[in-house]
Amino acid sequence: MKQAELKEAIRLRWNNRAESFDSSPGHGIHSQSEKAAWISLFTGIMGPSGTSVLDVGSGTGVLSLLLAEMGHKVTGVDLAEEMVQKARDKFKSNNLPAEFVIGDAENLPFRKQTFDIVINRHVVWSLTDPEKAFREWKRVLKKPGGRLIIIDGNWGRDVPTVRRIWRFFSRILILLTEFNNPWVGNQKLDRLLPMKQVKRPETDVEILKKLGFAVRVEPLNIPRWSGFLGYLKHGHHAGMDFLIVASL
Repeated sequence: MKQAELKEAIRLRWNNRAESFDSSPGHGIHSQSEKAAWISLFTGIMGPSGTSVLDVGSGTGVLSLLLAEMGHKVTGVDLAEEMVQKARDKFKSNNLPAEFVIGDAENLPFRKQTFDIVINRHVVWSLTDPEKAFREWKRVLKKPGGRLIIIDGNWGRDVPTVRRIWRFFSRILILLTEFNNPWVGNQKLDRLLPMKQVKRPETDVEILKKLGFAVRVEPLNIPRWSGFLGYLKHGHHAGMDFLIVASL
């Protein structure tokens, strides 16, 4: 598949997910304890209110909304126009200012040195050219002092066997309890995505250091579920998510 075709497949994938995106654990925020955990995390790493933030792959604006509520100046960019519209509607209903644009994470429609922080969650794994994207994110960061925040998980080929087995049976459970097929349109596309084929966050760190970032990696433990059934369906994620803070 050519890169243009792959990007189009990715755009369609997330357009198709826009309607149900917020209901998925790890995407929406589903409890006060989860929201409090995100606020605690961002209070420690975002700096003072009023910071200019670019949310790359902003989706329906879940994290953008939280950051705006904390007083930051937020801009969002996403390849999927349905996601962008959901984010705009969300901010309008909450009477909060933000700009959301349709754009490619690997070719951003912004001038250089525009933002204090570039942030993304569960985006890097879906990039067609992660090194190109990292260079773009560096380009739009203010220097010195700009920071890149990556929130993602190690769910490529390096996943331990027990986690793979748990994930397989959890998908069956999701199919039976939610009447939603978690395999649809995923496996063929995932095999074409570079960051699904490597060990993370080690690969991220290698690329970032090559680009001149100082890098810090931490485990990320934000609750994704509630109750025993939720644990069976989503507990295989526990301990696999990570936070990268890369500074210029």
